[in-house]
Amino acid sequence: MAAKGKSSSKKKVPNLERLESAGVLTSKKFTDGDKKTVEKLSVTEVALLIKMRKKRGAAPAGKHHLRPNIFV
Repeated sequence: MAAKGKSSSKKKVPNLERLESAGVLTSKKFTDGDKKTVEKLSVTEVALLIKMRKKRGAAPAGKHHLRPNIFV
């Protein structure tokens, strides 16, 4: 028998946290609505945004406007 609850024991990292730690976005000026929108993204969408950031390279420090705007 397989152990039950194996996947539920892993804590889900919020999309906002994953995207911010990957350098995709900076949430300093996000509204609550913006944050809710980010949390509605699927796992596939978040992975794609992270992959795009890796391909483009890191945005220069202090140049938040150079990061992709996912709300347009």
